[in-house]
Amino acid sequence: MFCYQKNFSNPTLPVDEAQFWALVKAKQWSENIDKYRQTHDAALKRKLPAFIFQATFSETTSAKGKVGAWRKQAATQLTGLVVMDIDHIDDPLTLYQGWVEKGLDLQALGIVLVYITPSGKGLKIVFKARLDWGNLIDNQHAMAQVLGVDVDESCKDASRMSFICKESDILYLDKELFTYENKEFSERYTALYRDGRSQATRENTVTVNPEVQANVQCIKWRGYDIQRIIDARYAAKLPCEADSNRHTESLKLATDLLLMLDGDKAQVQRVVESQSWVQEIIAARNENVAQTVASAAECVAQKEKRYASSLPSKAMLEAIQTYTGQTYQEITKTTPQKEAALNDENMAQWLWEWGQQIEQLMAYFPALKDMCKGLKHNQYPAAMFVGGALAMTLMTRCTYRFYHRPEELRRLNNSTFIIGDPASGKSFATRLYKLLAAPIAEADKVGKDAINAYRDQMRTKGANKEKPKKPKVIVRIHPSRTSNAQFIQDMVNSVEEVDGQPMQLHMLTFDTELDNTICVQKGGSWIDKMNLELKAFHNEEDGQAYSNNDSILQDFFVTWNFIYTGTPIALKKKVNEQNFGSGLATRLTCIPLPATNFQMMSREREVDYDSDERLKEWAKKLDRTKGLLSMDKIVDELYEWTARRMMDAEDNQSKADEMLLKRCAYHGINFAAPFIVMRHWGSLHQEGEFWCGEFETDEIDWRLAELIVNIQYACQRYYFGAMAESYFENKMRDASVNVRRRQKTYDGFANLPLEFTTDDVCRCFKLNSSSAARMRITRLVQDHLIVKTDEFVEDGTTKSRYRKTGLLMC
Repeated sequence: MFCYQKNFSNPTLPVDEAQFWALVKAKQWSENIDKYRQTHDAALKRKLPAFIFQATFSETTSAKGKVGAWRKQAATQLTGLVVMDIDHIDDPLTLYQGWVEKGLDLQALGIVLVYITPSGKGLKIVFKARLDWGNLIDNQHAMAQVLGVDVDESCKDASRMSFICKESDILYLDKELFTYENKEFSERYTALYRDGRSQATRENTVTVNPEVQANVQCIKWRGYDIQRIIDARYAAKLPCEADSNRHTESLKLATDLLLMLDGDKAQVQRVVESQSWVQEIIAARNENVAQTVASAAECVAQKEKRYASSLPSKAMLEAIQTYTGQTYQEITKTTPQKEAALNDENMAQWLWEWGQQIEQLMAYFPALKDMCKGLKHNQYPAAMFVGGALAMTLMTRCTYRFYHRPEELRRLNNSTFIIGDPASGKSFATRLYKLLAAPIAEADKVGKDAINAYRDQMRTKGANKEKPKKPKVIVRIHPSRTSNAQFIQDMVNSVEEVDGQPMQLHMLTFDTELDNTICVQKGGSWIDKMNLELKAFHNEEDGQAYSNNDSILQDFFVTWNFIYTGTPIALKKKVNEQNFGSGLATRLTCIPLPATNFQMMSREREVDYDSDERLKEWAKKLDRTKGLLSMDKIVDELYEWTARRMMDAEDNQSKADEMLLKRCAYHGINFAAPFIVMRHWGSLHQEGEFWCGEFETDEIDWRLAELIVNIQYACQRYYFGAMAESYFENKMRDASVNVRRRQKTYDGFANLPLEFTTDDVCRCFKLNSSSAARMRITRLVQDHLIVKTDEFVEDGTTKSRYRKTGLLMC
């Protein structure tokens, strides 16, 4: 909305569309204009009403004491429109037609009104101000260069009037003239104009190619003017020579635009080159914008290896919301199906990267190579976790101390699910089970033979014969189709004396069909083992007291490790929104198997017996281990890892992340322990039939444990993140509490440039002090997300420079 002044003796009044047309169609003013063109009597011109397109005015008091919106520079409120005067033109219409013939898109250039001035020898051009061009007179200079004309330097003041025209003199009008407002421009410059500071802010105006400028103005993102979004992005301050940030900002801008404009490098280059501050460095040092865009494309490619759904920077996201009134996510309207697809793409990429890290560790942990034999790299994580789950069950006589209640001896527990589509390659788990569980299965044969013999005797004995006594044997492996009574009886019986103390050994269940397991546990005497599954992870105490003779009346601790392979649908049946609050999700280790994507597995022509034999040998050794494991250093590192992740969760105010995080450290220790023991086997000694002893863990061991805990946390969020968020949202909704979560940690890290200093950390993470920034840097260094590159001296103070490593912030 702009305003007009009827004459010099009246205050200004607002103009809407109806008022505008009433003024330009009025016969009185049309006749005055005609007379003025004939006589050149300036008095006739001064009697015309005048528009003030570029400003409205606050109420002030006139010299005669009248209150109104008087046309005073000190009361200016900028509208975001700019008026440019082109005088002394013999044929204004021909000039205008020349622009049209050249193919200039006036709407794309932001022009909303063009009319012939009352003199008949000039043009008034009203257009939208651009922040990157500067203030009013700066914008006039830039537009004049686009149109190839000279600007009237006297039009720099915000209170300058534009006398009205006849309706027939209007050459171009966009109805946005009546509604347009640019609050960012107003906030930036209004105070300056009120102080009388209307002079140009740039000594040298950059020449902008009109064709390039018009093409850029035509570029839209989701229907919005991309240039207007960029203006909002740099509303606070444009990159400048004094800040030495023009190249860096051009790289950031190119990165954002590549993400927004579907990776169109040519289009992005045109937009970046059109920015006035980029034109400055092109003119000053022949800046290679094409190379800048190519570098940005490389950054985007690296991002997409880790984030298939990469977002623009936080600054650009805020600019989008400022200009459009909607968030980026609301505009793009990503459907849940698309989000799921993006999550799948992320996980697919992570699996490849984790597989590469596992391959690097095979030199230190050779058993990993044997476990992953014949698999693709993106299947390695599943193999590592299945192998680790079986190996830790073999080490059932071993314990460790955790950072929470260290006085308690912890056991190596796991509840492992391998999740993949049918025929996605889950059979590798069966191979590992047969090889690694062999010692347990062999020991169970004695107990199973005794039980079967007892049952045969029970069937053959007559009614009056003395019944044989049921033997108390150890049977540890149980299929999913096991009655609860039999399972609990065998678990209670599976006790050995270890170092003079009775120790209940772990039960083991392995099944290749999770869906089948769920179905068979819905009925019969083996119904619903959920209670046992929940208590198994921490070996919690349970008990039963049934009246039937076959059920023992006893309290017991649940020691049970189970491994299932299944489909995503089966997992959904096991863990869903209705039972999520039970806590099973955080106890589970759910590792995805990727889709095969029409790729054949490698053709195996040689029979490799050595790999199987090595695993069998390790299984026998691990089955004979006992005692307290020397895992204190790993526990300390996991404590620090958890503390850093907890700080991130606090920064993001994410209760979901906090919940999913809490048990991750247990998984890190439990799955890493067998591999670490195998690596340090030479430090163990034999006591009777068992192996035990102390060993010293090192950085290599921590690399493995860190990889495991990172995988566990990422998979927890992949499978259960949405359910966790929903759980807490429903909980808060029930309590009428609404907490808006902002992922400040991830946004802050994303906003950091490739190389940065402590000042950049303060700015991107919105921290108030250097000490807080140093704490944040310490966390990022410890997480291997950044490295220190060098030191430099500034204002007598030694400062450090850091660089991103390119790793993903999980």
